[in-house]
Parts: sequence; C-alpha cells; structure tokens
Amino acid sequence: ESDEDNCQMIYQKENYKKTVAPFLYDPETKISTPVNVVVSFVIEDILKIEEIDHVYTLKFSILLEWYDFRLTYYNLKKDTTANALTTPEVEKLWIPFVVFENTEKNEAVMGDSRSEVNIQREGNSTKSSRSLVEEINMYKGLENKIKFEQVYTKTFKCEYQLQLYPFDTQTCNVRMLIRRFEKSKIDLTPNEIFMEGDTVLTQYLVSYWNLEYINRTEKTDGIQLVVVMKRRIMNALLTTYLPSLLILIMVYCTNFFKPFFFEAIVTVNLTALLVLTTLFISVSGALPQTAYVKMIDVWLIFAQMIPFFEVLLHTMVDAMRNEEEREINHHGRTIPVVDGVAVHNGNGKENGGFLADIEDMPKNPKLAFTKDDISALNNIDEQQLVAARKAWYDSAKVNEVGVKIGEFTGKYIIPSFILLFSIFYWSYGLSYYFTDEYSL
Repeated sequence: ESDEDNCQMIYQKENYKKTVAPFLYDPETKISTPVNVVVSFVIEDILKIEEIDHVYTLKFSILLEWYDFRLTYYNLKKDTTANALTTPEVEKLWIPFVVFENTEKNEAVMGDSRSEVNIQREGNSTKSSRSLVEEINMYKGLENKIKFEQVYTKTFKCEYQLQLYPFDTQTCNVRMLIRRFEKSKIDLTPNEIFMEGDTVLTQYLVSYWNLEYINRTEKTDGIQLVVVMKRRIMNALLTTYLPSLLILIMVYCTNFFKPFFFEAIVTVNLTALLVLTTLFISVSGALPQTAYVKMIDVWLIFAQMIPFFEVLLHTMVDAMRNEEEREINHHGRTIPVVDGVAVHNGNGKENGGFLADIEDMPKNPKLAFTKDDISALNNIDEQQLVAARKAWYDSAKVNEVGVKIGEFTGKYIIPSFILLFSIFYWSYGLSYYFTDEYSL
C-alpha cells in the first residue's frame, strides 16, 4: 500500500455510499441506532417581513455535527479550521438532507462549493502500517466529529395572526425535517442558537428566539427555529389613532354650535365620516385580507359610528323645532321668516334693492359693479342669511323636553360612551401587548 497524496485527509472504503446515512446496526439484536445530527443555528439578519404574502426572508447559518464511523481521517490537526475538506472531498461525503419544510419548494441542506466542512479532532490517533512510505496518524470516524456549516438566504412561510393588530405579537419559525424514509436512520437534535442580527426592526422588535423540537413527545417530527416578534406600535398611534381621535374631538365640538348653524353641524359630521371611512379603507388595504375583524378595525368602525349618530341626533333635535315656512338652505338667498327679517319676492331677489342676481348684470348695462361692490354685497348677503336663520330658530316652536334630551345626549352621553369604550379598548390591547409570553 502507498499513500496517493500527502494532502489526503479522508479515507473511504470502496463500498462507501454517500446516499446512505451512517447509522449503526447490531446484527445480534438486529437493532439499528440512528446517527445523531446536532443542529445549531445563527440568525444573521431578518431581511424582509411581508405580511400581505405571509412570508419573511431570513439570512442564517446552519451548523450540523455528526460522526461517520465508515470514515478514517489522516493527520488531523488540533485546530479545527486546519482540517477543512476540499470541495471534491465534500462531494464524496454523506451530508444530512435536512428539509426546510415551510419554504415554497421544500428546499434542503446540501453540500456544495459554498459549504464549509471541517473535521474536529477528538479521539486518539493510531500509527499507519509500516508498509506505507510515509508515517500517517490515523483517526477513527466514530471518534472524530464532522462539522458542516453553510450560509443561506431563504424565504419562509409565516401565518401572521392579526386579530390584535397593532397590539399583536407574531411567532414565525423555520421547520427542519428529515425525509420520511430516513426518519428511522437519522435523529435531529437542537443545540445552540445565536442572534447576530439586529433585534430592532422597522416594524417589529425581536423579543425571543429558540431552537427546539417541533413535538417534544415525538422527536422524529423534526426541530424548529422559533422567532417571536412584537410589533412597534408607535407608527399606528401616529398615523391612525391620533388622527381619528382629533376628528372625534372636532365632531364632539359640533354639539356646542349655535342651533341656527345646523347646516354647518351636519357638514362637519359628514366630512368627518368621509375622512374616517377613507382612513379605514387605507389601513385595511395595507394589511392582509382576513375573514376575522382586527382590533384596529373595531376602533375605526366605532369612530365612524360617532359622526353618523351625531347627524341622526342633530337631525332629530332640529326636527323638534316646528315652523310652517322654512326654506333657509343656501348662501346668498335670504328666506322669509315669521317676523320677516328679509322679504322674498318670489324670484330669488331681495325687495328694497339690497341684492341683484349677478346673472342679470349683462342684461342691465346701467349696473356697474366693481369688485369691492360685489364683495360688500356678498358680506351683506351672508349677514342677512345668518340673521334670518337666527330669527327663525328664535321664533320656532320648540319641543323643549326633546331638545334638552338631545343636547344632553350629544354633550354628555355620547362622550361618556366614547370614554368607556376607549378605556376598555386600550386596557385590553395594552395588557396583551405588554404581556411577555416568551422569555429568553
């Protein structure tokens, strides 16, 4: 016998098969012992979180360690990095086929040119046969560990549970399995987990990570990396809750408008309802479509109901003021009032020469209005319109009990209901948000 190459590190028998796991078999008891593959994980970065597509992208290193009794190693060094295998040697080795089950195409760990494989010297050496030209220290594969490491960037599925959004905490994982026909020959054992990437992300705070069995009672089901991410709530507070709260405050302020500003009251509430509806659609469009209602949906739907009920309330109160002639509804048109603040002549113009319709200006060349004249007339028009409305409300027959109930409801009952709902809503959301279900 002679050594083919002084740099050769691995000796394999001719019957060595890289497709067969190095499990041990006892012919007397006919019991096979599966090879134990120890798995360690290094999270280098969480590159992307896509809630709409229910995926996230992870950059990580995986470290696999096992013993292969079928191999013999030559001249191993104490420094493990000095025992690195070449690509041709790696391609001849059996490498655990660990499947990433929650990737789209069930990607797996496989040795290639990017893999780093070293032999860790643990056992004692024996001297080579004297028939060899050079003396070689030989190490048994059963006593010296193979260490495989490779860096991956993969996209994994993650079912985001958004019922409590934006007070939610998401749990994503990397599920690692052995192929079904190899389960009796290979055991996966979780070992160490390291976090080298940032734990403060754009949308989340990474609060917990662990490497564990998927099923502690059935360890052949595989292992999983668990990553727990708590949402950063400040963005939702500033872009959704704060604007909606300010709008509700403005809606509440309409309860203190003078009664003859009924049109302004309705306009403010309807505008608030439109803005809140637009905000609700915008927030819903930025999140995955779900069959369940999220907490932020509850808040925005509740906020939309406030201006809606305010319009109904003020309409009901206004209807309790009875008067036969009521036609005040547009700028520039004074309406006859019971006691007659402005007299209507039937064609939309005022008697007494206060106003003339601008449309008549080309037909009446003697009218030479300047911009200042038109501005003054418009001011007079607005003043008369406000005076007419005020006179109507002052002289209208009022159901005083009903109006007082309506005003009390708008000023006290509705804001009290908003306050109670807000206390319950925020207590529930924040109590869950600050509850640590996981601890490192």
